[in-house]
Amino acid sequence: MIETEQSSNVFLRADSITLTYQDGRNLVYALREVSLDIGDGEFVGILGPSGSGKTSLLYALSGIRLPATGSVYLNGEAINSPGFPREAVRRRSFGFIFQQYFLINYLNVVQNIVVGAVRENAESRNRARTLAAELGLSGMEHRKPYELSAGQRQRVAIARAVINEPLIVLADEPTANLDHATGAPVMQLLTENLGQSALVVVSHDETVLEGADSLYRMWDGELTRLR
Repeated sequence: MIETEQSSNVFLRADSITLTYQDGRNLVYALREVSLDIGDGEFVGILGPSGSGKTSLLYALSGIRLPATGSVYLNGEAINSPGFPREAVRRRSFGFIFQQYFLINYLNVVQNIVVGAVRENAESRNRARTLAAELGLSGMEHRKPYELSAGQRQRVAIARAVINEPLIVLADEPTANLDHATGAPVMQLLTENLGQSALVVVSHDETVLEGADSLYRMWDGELTRLR
């Protein structure tokens, strides 16, 4: 699927990207000439310890952080080029799932899901209710995040990430705060509710990535394909 640059279904490509940040007087390399192709509907798993560059890669792929060298291409357009509408494209084409959920405590389940929508309207609210039901949150639509378990909060985060039917969902350690009994069904729900979206999951736990179409290891900012 992603082995060659001629692959017709590759829509997101990182081409030799390097990402750096300043730590006092030291220049730290978060990513070192990383290349990665992601195809339509592909599940890409990236395995690595904390601090290896996994989150930095997600930031670079989505244009949250711009690479010092190299480029990221979305459907052939460099997202780090001047004038590229990164924020608008990111909101429409990318879904995000974070380790810490980032739910808004004074909003209920449906309202938190709708936060991820391009527009808040009757259609997005109806879709939020449908997603809540599909993710096992029926009867909880009016609960606030502090009234939910950790697994339920992560389900809300999944619904928020997929409400726009994005091109790709980026998940950063989505089960890190869950025990295995809770984490496994959450991953199953995530993959079952993607629709046509591609998925990139970064994790320190290889069992989370068992269903990945392709698997990579991140170590000290360098990416190596495992399978």
